[in-house]
Amino acid sequence: MIPENYRILIEKLKAKTLKKEAIWSKTSRDNEYKLDLEKGAILVDSYTSENIRWADLTVINDKGDTIDRVAYSVRQQNEYDELVELHTLARRAYYKIDETFKGIFEELDSDKTIGK
Repeated sequence: MIPENYRILIEKLKAKTLKKEAIWSKTSRDNEYKLDLEKGAILVDSYTSENIRWADLTVINDKGDTIDRVAYSVRQQNEYDELVELHTLARRAYYKIDETFKGIFEELDSDKTIGK
């Protein structure tokens, strides 16, 4: 079970991200995203280890220290799904997926010849 403070944190992060009020960046890890805050940072990652899918959320303080972390595998389906949903939102925000689709649709709906 996800601790209550993490559940609240995840819901608030999802809401801010959905409203496009969160600026996620990518870390050096393949599939990890970071949200820098005034009082620290949040990391969310999704990865495979020993053929098991994992998702984790890390809280970093204003000095850059990891102060807490939760990680759930697919074996803990509900908790894993919560973190993967946040991870997906962070990834979509970082890559500006909605904006890209909007631009593609506008181009396809135009009378101009498309393609290069």
